[in-house]
Parts: sequence; structure tokens; C-alpha cells
Amino acid sequence: MKPERNPALENLLRGISTGHIETVRDAWRDLLSQADAVVPAVLDKLDTKAWADKPRGPIGRYLGILLALLNEVDSKTFKQEIAGLRTTKLHTLHRRTVDIMSHRCWDRIYAHVGPGIPVYISNELDDPKPLFEDLKRWVQTPNLDMSGLTRIDIIAKHAHMDYFGLYDLFYSGIVLAWPPAPAHGLRSWGRRMNGEFTFYHEVGNHTCGHLEGGQIAKQEREANKYALEMFRLAHPRLIGTLYVLVFPFAPLLRRYFKKKGEQPPTSN
Repeated sequence: MKPERNPALENLLRGISTGHIETVRDAWRDLLSQADAVVPAVLDKLDTKAWADKPRGPIGRYLGILLALLNEVDSKTFKQEIAGLRTTKLHTLHRRTVDIMSHRCWDRIYAHVGPGIPVYISNELDDPKPLFEDLKRWVQTPNLDMSGLTRIDIIAKHAHMDYFGLYDLFYSGIVLAWPPAPAHGLRSWGRRMNGEFTFYHEVGNHTCGHLEGGQIAKQEREANKYALEMFRLAHPRLIGTLYVLVFPFAPLLRRYFKKKGEQPPTSN
């Protein structure tokens, strides 16, 4: 007996096929709240011989999104499905998708923060406890709005990566890239300050409803402004001290930013 049609799942696949971020995001959140009904519907979609054929149109993106959803709602069934798919005839591109998704079999929720948001920390980071303790402090910042966030991933930052953080537009998640090599003294302090500001910036992208993934300068400025305000609320004494130290150089800074065609960062 086939499971009943799931409208949210249909919306998710339609959003993936059209690249409509709002549709994917809203459907994803809806699906995460109805896990019991999602699993049979996803398994039904995965039970097709289409994966043996060359992907045509949006179907090439469906396998990955269906497996990602299954992993979110039922990791045990996800592992079983990965094992099952590996024994079937798959087109080369679909097999690659299965291989990539199989790495999620080792994903573990390290803990939860805020309003029940799962935190995943890469096993490439040797000592995740201090990092998680920092994250717990960051999420307690007054007025920080994390409603609607679905997950936080902390991954290892490698040389080829040109970012410290990302906002996952489709799934309303935050990714933080953390250097795996240990740091001490001022270097450790600077890394933590940068990580905290990056976290606030990505929460700002989420809270402000940005959908272009850092491609729009105006939105990046808006996220930076949000991050500055959160940082000020989290560190009132530090910001006050910096203000006293920097204020005498304000005219020089204004001239510098004016020459660069930018506005100096400010906090109210």
C-alpha cells in the first residue's frame, strides 16, 4: 500500500526543481515537524528504477535532497537506505551522490543549543568541548533571534576554503568553519572573537531573511550591522574600552573609509 501523498514533500521537490529558495525553506521546516509521516513518503520516492538512468532535468538533484531529508528525520533508516542503494544498479552520477551522502552515516549530534537546535561538530576537530562552550555563550546573547534555525554545523577549515561561515539558504542552517590546528594566547583569543562575530553575522542573514547567500553587498552590510549589535550586547565592557581607544582616531578612520568609498562600521 502506497503512503498518502505528502504536500510538503511535493513542495520541496518543486522548489528544488525551480530553484525557489522560499519554497524549499518552508517545505523543509514543515517536513522536519512531521517525521513519522515523512519517512514512508521519502522511501516511496526513493523506490524507483530512475536512479539507474542518466539524470535528466531536476531529477539529478532529487536523490541528494531526499537522502538528506531522510537523514534528518530518521538516521537509522537513512543508513539502511544508503546500504540498500549501494547494492542496486545506479547511474554513475547517482552513485556519486550516494557515496557523498554516505559520509553522513557518521554524523552525530554533539548537543543542542537555544530552542532545541542540533549542533554537529566535525570529528576533524580534536577538542570540540571548548568550542561548544563558546557557542553556548554566544546563543545566550540578549536579543539574538534564532527562531527558525534548523541546525548548526561546525566543520574543519582547510586552506582551500575562503570562508569562515555560511548561511544555508535552503535549510535555514548555519555552517561555521573552524581551523583544526590548536591556537594559544592572543591567537586563540582572536580566533574566538572572529568565530563569534561570524556566528552573529550568519544569524543576521537568517533573521533578516537574506536569500542571496552573501552575493548582495547591501545584505552583507545589514548582516554586519546585526553582528556588531549582537557583539556589543555580548561584550559591553570590551566595546566600551575599544570606543575610548578608537574615538581619538575617528576623523582619520572617516577619511580612510571615505577614500575607499565605504561607510565605517558603527554601533548604537
